Amino acid sequence: MRSILCDILSAVLPRRCSACGTPLDAKERFWCISCAFIWTRHVQPGLLRFEGRLNWAHSWSWLNLRNPEEKALVHDLKYGGNPLLGVELGRAMAMEWLEERTLGQTMHSEWSLVPVPLHPRRQRKRGYNQSMQLALGWSQCTDMTIAPLCIRSEAGRSFTRYNRSQRVARGNNPFSWNESASPLTPSTQGLIIIDDVVTTGSTLESMHGALRSQWPGPLAFVTLADAAR
Repeated sequence: MRSILCDILSAVLPRRCSACGTPLDAKERFWCISCAFIWTRHVQPGLLRFEGRLNWAHSWSWLNLRNPEEKALVHDLKYGGNPLLGVELGRAMAMEWLEERTLGQTMHSEWSLVPVPLHPRRQRKRGYNQSMQLALGWSQCTDMTIAPLCIRSEAGRSFTRYNRSQRVARGNNPFSWNESASPLTPSTQGLIIIDDVVTTGSTLESMHGALRSQWPGPLAFVTLADAAR
């Protein structure tokens, strides 16, 4: 029903940029050229936020999440009801990552993507998992397989409502190994956790712990944006 309604609205109303809301022309799909021009790239090493606590092999974040257009883009990704936006963003991220070769020349199809899961109740309400949509787009450009190796068994409140000390104080890891997941292929050299935004790093830290319960190999992460100040 939601998809039918979206089709009807798109036929009547002009398509608008997910970042600034201006009408898009025929060549622009989800965001306008002007917004893409002012997006700021994240250049600081993401591993610094963990202060050596975890054995990350690599990390990479695309945007800084500093200006209003970037924040609006992330909000639309999560709550705008348009899962194809996530796929397109995943493709854009991966294309730039491939150009930079930040994670090494051989780190392409040999690694697998692990999207950060949503609790089933939240995913039903939202209609999709934005991290999975990013993974789909990333996979299309890199040929990396998507491995849903974690589940979120605790719904709780969003991690974005807590600072790091509050998150650590909550104790239990909301993520756990997905026992029903398909076995990793022999060609998998490492796992890349993919998520929309990293703030304090607690979500990635929890995912790291859940994967480490069963996976001894290299772990990395990529995110659409880094909200560090």
